[in-house]
Amino acid sequence: MNMYKNLFYLMTVAVLLWSCGQQKGNKSGEKDSSGVVMADVPATSETPVDTISLANKTFFVYTIDSAVFEKFKLPTQDTSEAQALAKDTTVKRNGSSLLFKLQNGKTLTLTDNDNDTAATFGHYLYVANYPEINKKGVIVYYYESQDFLLVDNHNGDTLHIWTEPIFSPDKKHFLCASMDLVAAFLPNGFQLYDIEKDKIKYVGEANLETWGPTQTKWVDPKTILCQYISIDEEGNTQSKYVKLVMQ
Repeated sequence: MNMYKNLFYLMTVAVLLWSCGQQKGNKSGEKDSSGVVMADVPATSETPVDTISLANKTFFVYTIDSAVFEKFKLPTQDTSEAQALAKDTTVKRNGSSLLFKLQNGKTLTLTDNDNDTAATFGHYLYVANYPEINKKGVIVYYYESQDFLLVDNHNGDTLHIWTEPIFSPDKKHFLCASMDLVAAFLPNGFQLYDIEKDKIKYVGEANLETWGPTQTKWVDPKTILCQYISIDEEGNTQSKYVKLVMQ
């Protein structure tokens, strides 16, 4: 009987320690039980304010202080095609077309379509090179929406994702964070992908109903920060900062 009491006591202590770790956060440079180096992001909520499931991965959402959020800088997102083209000799703009010189010796051409109908209208804007996944990044504007196109540098294969990728620090995953709480022209939530060498594997997506993410930052392999935007019953926009902790 004493053995079972001791076992119960140890399990209770373990749960309490885990809960405190989630609430108070880890000091920068500390490692979790799996050896992952964690960022110092203390929570201000004792329990999760939301839970997000992305296929086989679960994220607990905790509120954090704005000062903690501001300590972590957003990666620079440049939407200037002229600057992106100036840095990359393998992509050219020729009038309404973008030309991609591929590693297999071929050329991929993406041509704008100015047809004034929702079904066929589309404009391409080259904005980024992602050597970590051997892809180019292109914003695609449609009649009333937009998404993001990844172009494979080797063979020109394309993959449409919600938004520009936000990479995990260990480069094993990337996230797309999209917000549209009013018009519903764009997704509202998260998409998650795994990175396996040059291969991109879709994991899953979560469509949020009560809030939307913006200013999203992936700060350690298991922790994502974002601004949590919601709209109250009177139509007023509410904002707070949260961390998503991958389980």
